[in-house]
Amino acid sequence: MAQDVEALLAEVLTRIKPGATQFKEASIFVKRLNKQLKHAGVKAKAIIAGSTAKGTFLKGDHDIDIFVRFDRKRYGEHSDKLSELLAPLLPQGSERIHGSRDYFQVKHEGYMHEIVPVLKVSKASQARNVTDMSPLHVHYAVRHIRRNKGLADEIRLAKQFCKAIKVYGAESYINGFSGHVLDLLLFRYQTFQRLLTAAAQWGTNVVIDLERHHAKPEFALEKSKRLGPMIIIDPVQPERNAAAALSHEKFERFKEAARAFLDEPALKYFKVEALTPARIRHEYEKRVDEFRVNSRLFILESEPMDGKEDVVATKLLKVHHYLVRQLKRHDFTVLDDGFEYEKQHGYALHYIVVRNQRLSEKKEWQGPPVTAKRDAKRFRDKHTGVRERKGRLYAKVRRQYRTPLQALHDLTRNQYVYDRAWRVDIV
Repeated sequence: MAQDVEALLAEVLTRIKPGATQFKEASIFVKRLNKQLKHAGVKAKAIIAGSTAKGTFLKGDHDIDIFVRFDRKRYGEHSDKLSELLAPLLPQGSERIHGSRDYFQVKHEGYMHEIVPVLKVSKASQARNVTDMSPLHVHYAVRHIRRNKGLADEIRLAKQFCKAIKVYGAESYINGFSGHVLDLLLFRYQTFQRLLTAAAQWGTNVVIDLERHHAKPEFALEKSKRLGPMIIIDPVQPERNAAAALSHEKFERFKEAARAFLDEPALKYFKVEALTPARIRHEYEKRVDEFRVNSRLFILESEPMDGKEDVVATKLLKVHHYLVRQLKRHDFTVLDDGFEYEKQHGYALHYIVVRNQRLSEKKEWQGPPVTAKRDAKRFRDKHTGVRERKGRLYAKVRRQYRTPLQALHDLTRNQYVYDRAWRVDIV
């Protein structure tokens, strides 16, 4: 079977490994930007960063990260002004993105260049902003990959696998494996197959300290950084858990997919398919017997407000959680639910499977204990037909919603949703 797996992975690499065009474009763009910086008398240098610098980007990726490293001695005391210094030197049409330190996006030759101003630092203590450390992370990764050229392809396989099973990205609406975390995992396990073999045997918590910064890494971090399923001590910032964003859900999904692939290797584990209403319905039909009750599937499509992708997509995720929570609050049984933000098209799909039921017109409402005389009086005054049972008052109240369709139709149009989504429609 090992030979079959090797052949399969070789085929995957032929599909996901790009040519040199992206690196050439990045090099040309950086060269022009450095001329602009020099001409303006700005003591800074633009460098290629991210997966482009590491040589681990995938075919079809059109994002290029670029750091503009400003001299620390000259600009260190005014590091909050780096974005203002950089802005007038960028090509026309550059979009400013607000963050802990503003950065810029520039479309050029079919690629999206993300240009991040940072201070040139050599250690964490010199950083004035979290982004200042990013070039050191890239340098650490590049050093490892150059020692073992095969690592770049192993990282590519891990990225594609994670994208296909929907666990790639540390953004708050995903809470999956970041590219940085996958780099570190491959530095630890060396090959994609060894990573999956290890993942298939992972327990509820994993602790990795590549540089052995701590004798007991699981206790070396602040408690708030030890809550996730995985602790990976950042090689450059030993006080940081590189996997802090990873959720238990995405951790478990990765483990399950690793076991499934090792049991039966197949190309489907590397095929990235966007969620669509048709796919949701197909999967629901396959699983309908699992719910063991008469169920109904609702599919919703939501469109984000304008703004930074991570922020607006997270708002849509909050809308999803709100709808599920409110359905349960109104006594509907939620059997399954899911959410996916479609980055390319700028919308999200939600699905919610509920028990298909029509609730009674009225429900029993629990009131205060009879011993709480003031509250008991208010309860009796507000409701009719109040009954006492085991020292507590109860009354029958009219339900706001009797069917899940009524509830969703109303909930998708309330103020909470309007504040977080441009629109939410049942499809």
